[in-house]
Amino acid sequence: MFAARSAIAARPITSCLRTQRPLCAQSQAALRRLLSSLAVLEHHGGKLNNSSLVAITAAQKLGGSITAFIAGSNIKSVAEEAAKVKGLEKVIYVENGTYDKVGSSTIMDM
Repeated sequence: MFAARSAIAARPITSCLRTQRPLCAQSQAALRRLLSSLAVLEHHGGKLNNSSLVAITAAQKLGGSITAFIAGSNIKSVAEEAAKVKGLEKVIYVENGTYDKVGSSTIMDM
């Protein structure tokens, strides 16, 4: 076989880091959109599920704005409850009985 070389050639380390420049307004808006989260909240019997609150907590750890989405029939009270949760910027709800038997994973597939 081949003999391994005992000496390794040392190369100078160069940095390819850019100096920080201020972001233009368009880049700042794009960055804010990237740092946002959508939390699909589940409910049962007119109350938010605990798993929904866990999802909001996880989104808060990511940073950025958090929008909540709730779907089902007679959910205005659930949407009002969600609006009181600390950290949510917006709550979007769809009042439609079609979503009553659908879980959050199915809604995300839509």
